[in-house]
This record gives sequence, C-alpha cells and structure tokens, in this order.
Amino acid sequence: MRNYFEKRCHILARKCIGPFLCIGIQVAAAQTGPGVSDTEILIGQSCQLSGPLAALSSEVRQGASLYLKHVNETGGIRGRKIRIVALDDAYDPKKAAENTRKLIEEEKVLALFQYAGTPPAMAALPLVEENRVPFIAPFTGSDALRQKFSRYVFNIKAGYGTELEAMVRQLATVGITKVAAVYLNNPFGTGGLASVEKSAKAHGVSLMAQAPLEVDGSKMDLAVDKIAKAAPQAIIVVSAGKPSIDFVDAYLKAGHRSTFYMLSVISNSQLVQALGERARGIVVSQVVPSPWNQGVSVAREFQVLASAQGIKEYTFSQMEGFLSAKLLVEALRRAGSKPTRESLIHSLEAMKSVDLGGYPVELSPTQHSSGKFVDLLILGRNGKFTK
Repeated sequence: MRNYFEKRCHILARKCIGPFLCIGIQVAAAQTGPGVSDTEILIGQSCQLSGPLAALSSEVRQGASLYLKHVNETGGIRGRKIRIVALDDAYDPKKAAENTRKLIEEEKVLALFQYAGTPPAMAALPLVEENRVPFIAPFTGSDALRQKFSRYVFNIKAGYGTELEAMVRQLATVGITKVAAVYLNNPFGTGGLASVEKSAKAHGVSLMAQAPLEVDGSKMDLAVDKIAKAAPQAIIVVSAGKPSIDFVDAYLKAGHRSTFYMLSVISNSQLVQALGERARGIVVSQVVPSPWNQGVSVAREFQVLASAQGIKEYTFSQMEGFLSAKLLVEALRRAGSKPTRESLIHSLEAMKSVDLGGYPVELSPTQHSSGKFVDLLILGRNGKFTK
C-alpha cells in the first residue's frame, strides 16, 4: 500500500495536481538526490580491473585514490566521504555498458568518473545522455568525446588528435618524412589513425604503411612484418598499455630498428619494466605535468601524498588520475550543500578559470573540453624522461 501511495504521489507531482502537493514532493526529491546521503557521495566507475590494460588502469586509479583518500581523511565534502564504486569491464564495451546501467539504476551514483579507455567510454555515452548523468574526466583522449558537444561529458586534457598532430609536426620539423603507424583495432585506434593521416598530409609526411594491433596481442607477427617491409624512419603507435609494449618488443626482437612515438596512454613504468634499456629513445607525448617537476605545485602535492603512502615510483598516468580527482573534488565543493546531478553540471560549467595547482582548467556552458597542453618527451638512461 505504501509503495502504491509513493508511486501515485510521484505521478501526481509530475502532473502538478494541486500546487501544495507539487511543492511538497519537489522538496522531498531535493533532499534525497541520487548518490548523496548524510555521510557519503557515491561516484561510479567502469575500468579495467582485469585484462591487458589492467596495469595501466591501476595506475590511473592509484593517482585518483591518493587525492580522494586525502580529502576523505580531512573532512570530505561538507562531512561526506567520497566513495568510488568501481566495476570491471576488462576493456569490453558491452560489459562497460552493463556496468554503466548498474551504476546508474542500481547503485544510483551521483556521477560517473574516469572511465578507462575509448570503447568503454563510448559504450557508456548513450546511457549517460539518456539518464542525464555527469561523465567526468574519462581516461581517454578520444576526439569523439570532444568534437561533438555533450552537456554531460567533461574533459580536462588534450585529445589524441592534438597529441598526434604534435608528433607529426615534430617529425616533419626534424626532417623525418617516412613514417608508419600501428593502431589498436577498435574505435580508439581507427580514430587515431585518421588523425595521423590528416596530420601527415598537412605536414608533407609520407605514411608508408599501417597495420592493426589486436587487444589480445594476436596477429602481432603480421603487424611487425607489414611495417618492417616499409622500413620507416619512425613508427607512431596508436595504442595503449600492453599491446603497445608488445609491438615494440616484437619489432625489436625481429631485428628491426626505428624510432617509436607513443601516446600519453602508455605507462613509463611498464615500458621500462618490459623493455629495459631497449626503451631508450622512445618518444612519449604527455598531457599532464610531470610528477617529478618540483616547480609545479600539483606535482609537489602529489609527491607528498604518494610518499605518505609509500609510493616511490611515479608515472604520468598516476598524475592524470590525481588531477582528475582534484577536478571532481573541486566540482563537488562548488555543487552546494545538497549536490545533485544538475548542480554538479552547473558547478563544472562555472569553472571558467580554475587552477588545479599549475594546471589550468577552462570550462563553460558551451565548452566542456579543456586542456591543450602536450609535451613530447624521450625516454633516456635508466627510464628517465628528457626533452
């Protein structure tokens, strides 16, 4: 009987039968928004807890966890602790969509945060739009999440197109005009390949060969053989995590040589662990400040919190997670004493000029993608980056 009455009241409120009844129901709804209680704020995440990209996803989550733990231990958001509900998608878009539906409908999270990878993020997008849920700082530079405006998606780093343009421009500047590209055989990789082709044409660089990489590492010998036959001066690797490293490893073991250019979604730690001194000379684009840079306040803050947790080995992926968490916290603090999905969206759109500690964020009602910073670094001796 009670459930019937509650459902009936909800229907009446929507039809606005009687102004007094409408007002009463609306006040109750404002007090019980999704994902927010008196003690905590629930945030949903679908990421790779297993599979070939799990190690990379782990670094990003570790960086975010560092900052969120600090915030929770120092009072949270107006006394509420932030709790991340993380579900494993193993880089499977179908599973990511299932996770998203569960997070929205069953867990009733306030927002979705730091989804890892282009296919999972794109699989979540229709549900994000349908349910009007803020989708904050996905760990992907996909241009598909930037070029078409969505009221619910917020990015704070440069996209893959910007990274790849920087690579091709630099290659052309130093006189390297014969390049090849390998790309992950999914929307992330094919989208990146299209950016490489566009930039190569604009800068007079010849794309000598291209080959797909499978997420599971199969058909690697075919990719190696196809690229090696073109004998490129440089190879642009449009991939993430383990498949990227496996290609370089296989290419070098087959006796071939080239200069490799990689996107920011690669772990410097994993590169050095897997390749050792063979990682020397690999160029990696970066879209966040260096975690070692004492001249940037967010890096100093990161180092202090990492040290307190016994973390001695730093990565750019950790730093990206850390910055994403700082954005989330800043948005929650601005979202009012009773945060709702709508107030969180408004707080993000009001970040017209926000400094996250030497990393500027510029968002507005018409601009939901911030971040233009791209730096190209070379792995030197002992796995250390140099300009």
